[in-house]
Amino acid sequence: MIFTSGTKILACLSVLALAAGQAAAADCEVRIGSVGPMSGGASAFGLANKAAAELQAALANEAGGLEVAGRKCQVKVLSFDSQYTAAGGAAAANYLASENVHITLGPVGSPESTGFRPIAKRAGIIGFSSSYMGGIITPEFPLFFHALQSPATWGPILVQEAQKRFGFKTVMIVGANDQGGTDASEQLAKMYAADGVKATTEYYQRGTTNFGPLATRIMNANPDDVEVATMGPGDVEVLVKQLSDAGYTGVLGALGGAGKTPVIQGAGGIDQLKNFYWLETMPVDEPGVVTLKAEWKRVMKSEAPANPLFVVFTVAMEQAMRAIALAGTDQDAEKIAAALRGMTPESKYLGKGGWRGKAMYGINQEFAFPVGLGLVVNNKNLGVQRVDIPAE
Repeated sequence: MIFTSGTKILACLSVLALAAGQAAAADCEVRIGSVGPMSGGASAFGLANKAAAELQAALANEAGGLEVAGRKCQVKVLSFDSQYTAAGGAAAANYLASENVHITLGPVGSPESTGFRPIAKRAGIIGFSSSYMGGIITPEFPLFFHALQSPATWGPILVQEAQKRFGFKTVMIVGANDQGGTDASEQLAKMYAADGVKATTEYYQRGTTNFGPLATRIMNANPDDVEVATMGPGDVEVLVKQLSDAGYTGVLGALGGAGKTPVIQGAGGIDQLKNFYWLETMPVDEPGVVTLKAEWKRVMKSEAPANPLFVVFTVAMEQAMRAIALAGTDQDAEKIAAALRGMTPESKYLGKGGWRGKAMYGINQEFAFPVGLGLVVNNKNLGVQRVDIPAE
């Protein structure tokens, strides 16, 4: 082919345009935050959140990226240790705003969510919280979503089943003496009372490392059941060990975020537990969850996090990426939130879910996916049974 000066110029411009397009595609990046306690007694919550975000980002990137507005974009996770405090939540929101992040998994707990929401509202940041505090989602904060159902949704079902199994008449609910402990403990106390169980609460200072005095108070009160739902996993493990050392032989319950692992570790193994029931915030024995854990092992070369919030935030991360793809942007929180509200929540691990929240919170921004009830009865592990949650 013979090139004239004009065709040479056009050819050069075409090459430059192609190179610019390739560079733009290479620079296309979706930013998603991960906020939660990643140090201290509640660190298992935040690390499960971070793990969920990083795995789904890795899977998307492995497949060539997330498609946004016709381009394949790499997904990047920016995490922040909010330390289970209101100040930490506020600092997390400021950090994400400075990094142009407009959607995040977390904050995990109530104190963090309290500090996070006002700043996130001003900065235009969507949050998916797992907190059980009263009013966790509200029309006042329309960019805030609830990653799982509140105790008032699944609690009556699970309390009734546990009471039927174990026949307890009294329960002591143990929690930290901050909003993360008191709000959820009060909700749980009402649910146990509604089922005819006499419920009392016992609070401790967050950061406590020796639960011996608390174990002694529990032994003196002699409840049929000790409920550790709202405690951080590290705290649960220490308390259960010290209760075991003190000779406690009653029922243990964990209808909250702690899950089974810290109770089992504190007791010295599942064979050392006589009667124990716990909430799995997702039905962990489902085939899809087994697939999720296998994906983690393949990609991350280690065992999947044991904390049940790993599955909760995996589902939240799936919805976050779907909404970004539908909105065509990761920078406009209003568009992403509108995409979330307009879609039916769906997970490749758990299938179709739904939305809840209108009746309880005045806003329909709570995921409705199944939960699980785990049971150890007379030293026999019965596994986890699925409990479906209806959408509104």
